Amino acid sequence: MVAISESQLEQIAAAVAKSGFDKAGRSAVQQQFADIKLTYCLLDEMGPKEPFREYDGFSLFLVGSSDHCLSLTNVLEEATGVVLAEE
Repeated sequence: MVAISESQLEQIAAAVAKSGFDKAGRSAVQQQFADIKLTYCLLDEMGPKEPFREYDGFSLFLVGSSDHCLSLTNVLEEATGVVLAEE
């Protein structure tokens, strides 16, 4: 899996802010970033975890695959996926 860059992360956040969290918006963002694993959920489903970034109406969490196991990370260089959590 390819790591996510700062630029890609900002592009994802801008696309989500523009498209929203309805079915059509999620689909548009997923098509735009088809090479990146995106997962959508509600913020309260993330429990006490701290987001990597917070935006108006949603937060971004990074998913890494170090040690052959998927887990949340706050290290951008380890990120291979993004969780988009709607407030």
